Amino acid sequence: MKNLLVTGAFKISDEQKKIIEGMGYNVYLHPDESHPLEIDSKLIDGVICNNLFTYAPINNFKNLRFIQLTSAGTDRLDMDYAARNNIKVYNAKGVYSIPMSEFAVGGILQLYKNFAFFNENKKSKTWCKDRNLLELYGKRACVIGTGSVGSEIAKRLNAFGVNVYGIDLHPRQDSDFVKIMPPDSLSEYISQADIVILSLPLTERSFHFFGKTEFDKMKPGSVFVNIARGTLTEPNALIDVLKSGKLCGAVLDVFEEEPLDESSPLWDMENVVLTPHNSFVGENNNRRLFELIVSNLEIQQGE
Repeated sequence: MKNLLVTGAFKISDEQKKIIEGMGYNVYLHPDESHPLEIDSKLIDGVICNNLFTYAPINNFKNLRFIQLTSAGTDRLDMDYAARNNIKVYNAKGVYSIPMSEFAVGGILQLYKNFAFFNENKKSKTWCKDRNLLELYGKRACVIGTGSVGSEIAKRLNAFGVNVYGIDLHPRQDSDFVKIMPPDSLSEYISQADIVILSLPLTERSFHFFGKTEFDKMKPGSVFVNIARGTLTEPNALIDVLKSGKLCGAVLDVFEEEPLDESSPLWDMENVVLTPHNSFVGENNNRRLFELIVSNLEIQQGE
């Protein structure tokens, strides 16, 4: 039987554990990834984890053949090492796309409908209308990164009557988008967009790719959304454009440094919807992730 290490990054139930054991695995639980392992790492064939290899060097896992990440991103894993050592890596693609897409649309609506204004008035019991609320209908959105998350965002914006354009390394025809264009079209499309959304993975190429030049090209009164990775944007450029008043506002769930420092001016900006890397949370994540885990374990058994 193969030995499978399951960290606390996946909250496995007793029933789920039995199902995996029925597939021929010895399941070892490791609740806290930052703590030393209680099992010899050389005995582990597979791992279900998030950030384990920040604390436990991957080269200590001499018999490791597959890794199932609980995150969609792979930027915290040495993918080159995995490739050189024939370690199959599976990510959590599609698991968090629905809650993240709902979160993005919800944040945009908070800005368009000025919920912050009404919430403050509620606290003071002030009855005051806002005659300048915006509609999503007829707006133009540019979704940068049209994978699982980007596609789910497009579906939901379509329901509001938004014209959704995409930017992606791999342009394609897709019914959820008016058009998907390559990265060299970025400047043209963000200059025409009422809403710009980052939903692409972090790579060496995408690190700080959205900075002053890109913010300068954005349409006045537009909304900027980042639910992907904080390091996709240049922090100072983001703060400067928000201070300038050029944008309607921003929806920010991710930041270059997390937790966000208390001294950051973003905390006090009224035109910023700010959340603590929380957009991925949804009550169906565990079920979706477990279904993906079982599917990938079946694939692994067949190899």
